[in-house]
Amino acid sequence: MLRLARHLVVFGALAAAVPAAAASKPVSTTFTISGREYAFTSTHGLFAGTGAGNRGGTAYWNASVKHDKLSSNPAYVNGGSVALTVRNGGISVDAIVGTFARRGGTISALDRGANCTNQKYLVTGRLERVLTTSTSGGTGSLSVTLTHFRHRILGRCVAYKATVSGSVTFAY
Repeated sequence: MLRLARHLVVFGALAAAVPAAAASKPVSTTFTISGREYAFTSTHGLFAGTGAGNRGGTAYWNASVKHDKLSSNPAYVNGGSVALTVRNGGISVDAIVGTFARRGGTISALDRGANCTNQKYLVTGRLERVLTTSTSGGTGSLSVTLTHFRHRILGRCVAYKATVSGSVTFAY
């Protein structure tokens, strides 16, 4: 919740700097996204990247996904948040923030990565309390493929990076 509050403060300050004419909900409702996992524990992943809207706009996004251990199949999404900063045509900027519903999504193995090969997971989540600079009370959903890149080093299987690609959709 503290992370969501920080996102709202940052995006609120950003929105205050935008001219009033530009402070409307983003034109796009679906964004194709891709990015990387930049920090993780066994039950929490942090991701960031870029995206493009279905009706225009470039997005920079960040997500925090709290979940069961990935040894569960499926593992449940237990909270977290998604935040996007959206630029439409270089003249307007908006923000979208939403929280994952508790047990409102799953992480399912697509490929467990036998013999230290790459692992793939389907991550889905239902978003609630979606806010923009001009709307509140929206909903959304996220669906991405998470890939853990792995290699055997000194006899141990080590994940050395992780990427995500997919989409996030909002109803404001």
